[in-house]
Amino acid sequence: MEETSISGTNLSKRRLENVDAYLQRLVDTAQVAGVGALINRNSVTAYRKSFGMRDIARGLPMENDSIYRIYSMTKTITVVAALTLYEKGLFKLHDPISEFLPAFRDMKVARHDARGCVELVPAKDPITFEHLFTMTAGIPYPSNESYTARFLSSLYEKAGADAANGTPWDTARIIDMIATAPLCFHPGEYWMYGLCHDILGRLVEVISGKRYSQYLAETIFEPLGLVDTAFFIPPEKQSRLTKAYSFTPQGLIEINDLGTDAGQPTPPAFESGGGGLASTLDDVARYALMLLNNGRLNGERILSRKTIKLLQQNHVLPAQRSSFGFPSMVGYGYGLGVRVMQDTCIAGLNGSEGEWAWDGMLGTWYCVDPDEDLIAVFLIQRAPGGTDDLPKRFAQTVYAAIDD
Repeated sequence: MEETSISGTNLSKRRLENVDAYLQRLVDTAQVAGVGALINRNSVTAYRKSFGMRDIARGLPMENDSIYRIYSMTKTITVVAALTLYEKGLFKLHDPISEFLPAFRDMKVARHDARGCVELVPAKDPITFEHLFTMTAGIPYPSNESYTARFLSSLYEKAGADAANGTPWDTARIIDMIATAPLCFHPGEYWMYGLCHDILGRLVEVISGKRYSQYLAETIFEPLGLVDTAFFIPPEKQSRLTKAYSFTPQGLIEINDLGTDAGQPTPPAFESGGGGLASTLDDVARYALMLLNNGRLNGERILSRKTIKLLQQNHVLPAQRSSFGFPSMVGYGYGLGVRVMQDTCIAGLNGSEGEWAWDGMLGTWYCVDPDEDLIAVFLIQRAPGGTDDLPKRFAQTVYAAIDD
């Protein structure tokens, strides 16, 4: 990115000092080891700074080119990749995904009776592309919270054991195994955060005929100049990797096992469309600016203005929105893989209706605000990521710096 300047941004230099103070306070109070942030308004980068450490044990400071695991921020990139195929007329939003992934034909739903017994019944409707985009397919993340989530946990445990024995499952096998799990509900009934965008990434492979990482590189990363965004960090870049830390009452403790980890030095067998990428401040900012500029950046058109409009609109119904379950989603709706601000008063944020984007498990976050011609990026590596708190406070300082 270019050097920072507030000229033409209508951001107050004095008020941007509040951003400095907030980010430094996160480090000083040991809420994070390190943090990076970037603000661009009116196509000018007004703020680009890093604080704290990327590696406490080795005494390495956070730098503006430090590399972060962005986890679920990957989802918005997967959505854009899939929509490049949508723009070619290769699928419709309401098409069943089983046309391309036969394993998802004739899905079952795990229905619980009053005694808690589970009965598998045929799904009323097929899973469509729209269900995947909007997280309404009924496919959760592995956990102990439901019959389906436990079923998926057992599959992922087997995949982990095979990987430990030197035979990791590739993307195709992972997705075919997900298809053997019953759904939590009939497609379209509710919103549930889960593996939908991992399946969407596999669909990009099948429809394009290319490995997912290759399609992303050719279609998004190379055209936009994203030089540090990938599913792994090669050996020559490993020194720039930001360590991840667990936030505990005893202080920050380095995390050594992150499961699916984009911090590894070699390409993974499974390329997670839902959470597999690593990136940097500058790369995330370039990507966000493309979204802000209606699908174009520096003469490269990734999506059309009309497709971006479809992406950023709220797609969920009130009944679906009631099952969000994330404090960070208060006041928001949900578009095609992105949060969409619906009511700033309910959200308690001095932002804008229509602000949109997404965040990641370790506290990475960005926003795209068309009304203010603004993007903002906030990157940390902490678990829990505090996505209902830390980025929101950052956003408050960003919006408070507007001086027009």
